[in-house]
Amino acid sequence: MWHFLLIFICIAKVSSHDVPHTRHHAAIDAVIHKLRLETWEKYEAPCLEKTLTLLENVKNYTLWATWVWNANTIPMGNLYGSRDNFGNFDQCMKPPWLESHPEFKTKYCVSEIMLADKPKKKAEYDPLGSIDEYLNSPTTTGLPVNQLLWGMCVPAACQAPSVLKMTRSLYELTALGPHQAPDIIVKSCQVAGEFPQPGLGYYVFITLILALVVIAAASTYYRLRIASDDEPSDSLETVITKSFCIIKNHQDLVKDNKEEIKVMNGMRFLTAACVITIHEALYITMAGLINSRDYDKVVEGPTGILFHLDVVVDTFFAMSGLLHIKGLLSNINRQQNLFSVLWKRYVRLIGPFGLVIFYLASVSKFTGTGPIWMFTNEMESEVCLKTWRLSLLMLNTDPKFLCHAVSWYVPCDYQLTVLATVLFYFYKKNRRLGLTAFGTAAVLSLIIPGVLTYWLQLPAIHFLDLGKVLRGIRDCWEINYTYLSSYSRAGAYLVGVAMGYIMTLYKPSEYRNTVSKTWSIIGTAISLGVMTYVLSLGQYVVFNEYDAMEAAVIASTNRVAWAVAICVIIGLCEYGTVPIVTDILSFSYFGPLSRLSYGIYMTHTLLMQRNYFALRSPLKFDTFSYTLNVTGVLATSIGLSFAIWLLVEAPLIKISNHFLANKSKITQPIEDQKKNGIQHKNGEIKTKAA
Repeated sequence: MWHFLLIFICIAKVSSHDVPHTRHHAAIDAVIHKLRLETWEKYEAPCLEKTLTLLENVKNYTLWATWVWNANTIPMGNLYGSRDNFGNFDQCMKPPWLESHPEFKTKYCVSEIMLADKPKKKAEYDPLGSIDEYLNSPTTTGLPVNQLLWGMCVPAACQAPSVLKMTRSLYELTALGPHQAPDIIVKSCQVAGEFPQPGLGYYVFITLILALVVIAAASTYYRLRIASDDEPSDSLETVITKSFCIIKNHQDLVKDNKEEIKVMNGMRFLTAACVITIHEALYITMAGLINSRDYDKVVEGPTGILFHLDVVVDTFFAMSGLLHIKGLLSNINRQQNLFSVLWKRYVRLIGPFGLVIFYLASVSKFTGTGPIWMFTNEMESEVCLKTWRLSLLMLNTDPKFLCHAVSWYVPCDYQLTVLATVLFYFYKKNRRLGLTAFGTAAVLSLIIPGVLTYWLQLPAIHFLDLGKVLRGIRDCWEINYTYLSSYSRAGAYLVGVAMGYIMTLYKPSEYRNTVSKTWSIIGTAISLGVMTYVLSLGQYVVFNEYDAMEAAVIASTNRVAWAVAICVIIGLCEYGTVPIVTDILSFSYFGPLSRLSYGIYMTHTLLMQRNYFALRSPLKFDTFSYTLNVTGVLATSIGLSFAIWLLVEAPLIKISNHFLANKSKITQPIEDQKKNGIQHKNGEIKTKAA
């Protein structure tokens, strides 16, 4: 009796140890069965053969096969918003026997899976209801629950159609597989060990950067150790060394300009910081979150008021219009070449812009790898290679052809600068004509976005549906009409022009403290209230039904209202007394940071693209990590902008100003030179100001 009992126990133990093997083999056999049920074309035979060989070797625990299969994972967590399932990209792409056993070479492919595509108008979370109701229900931010990105490691012989069949076969073994028939698109494939090699443009860019560093260092040494006081000021040697001198460019950056509107320094830098905050939120959702539902909860709470934070960009437009027209009107009695004015503005913008375009077209795609690198960063490079000429001509605002997504602002701002210059030309010819032209332009700037929004049924506020953004920012055709185009963004710029006109007529230095402290505080409070209301429109639009007329009114007025509030605060700080606000915005360190804001704007998304598009797994969203990332990007962008200022921006501006000044001295009549305070003395041109 005891003998038979002992035998039974031993058999039970052996059987219990065999259970994992049995389950393992059963799972592999199920995959093999699914693959055999697919219809394979003749050219797909090598892929099927290698895949079946792989799976049989997985059952035998062969290292190479287990290595490949272990790099894959089954999609999980998508019901809580985890869209990305990438397995182990590096394990697939870098096996240790890549050179010694090329017959085991693999390929990493990313497929997009759409589980259901019948969106409902209202979210439903009934635990006893069908999974279909949940998959089809929208989230607050539009992040999809029914969309997955799935990365798979497969034999290198497999092409996209074969990968699609393998993905479908594996998906049918998941929890949702028997219920949902997915639509699958293979987005990209990368062969192990085969990474793109840098081309000529890459080495030209690196050489250019090194050359600029050497020229700047040599120029600085020359100005400190070799240059003499009696050297010709117009010699090429002097112009180059003075333009590239690091010490002089640093002094120009940090110097205190008594004529500038100091509160605008703080506004400009804080606006740049807000832009980074917006784009950080956008890029982490593009990279993929493991807890998108938590992201939605944050938006649904009090912080949802920031849903329309993109309106802060209109602060840049308002300040740009103010400063441009103020500069023109302050010299209205002098002879001005308006083409030179536009050229100076072009030079001010083109340095960082051109460098970023060059980097994106020639270098960026070689700076990283990852599951989504090919169809994100490389796509950006391809667009830049095709459209860089149009971008440098300040004509490119079409989202399909934008080189660097945030660069839309640059041509838009320049086109508005041309508009303001034309209005100034009319004003200089005839004051009434100029004011009439400005009024007409202002009215049109209100009408155009409203009419387009109503006519084309466009959203009142863009980028509220992040699901649409994830499908591709270049496919968001509607932003081309009321977000990127200068004719729809002119309202805020013209508000700035009006404020610049007022500040020229009533110089702040002559009308300081004309507004009482009480009214200054009241006016600032009202302006901040208007800004808060404009920000809250994003949350209002999300939680309310679409109405075309209401959307048209919001599209016409919200950015103008924001710009008016910004200009009122600037005016009250200059003409009145606004405690705390003036002190904060006029903080001395904001001066140089303000001058670096353009470089910060142009470079910050480069950092985000490199960081997030090279990720191997989804991100976890929480306030602490989000704040830490924003701070890190801001600090690094400041450093990059500082380097661009020293090596590119300041030298280019100085060289351009030198040649423009020489040309004006040559062409300007002697009598006009005397009237403007320019006289000859000892063979040199001097000015009374000197």
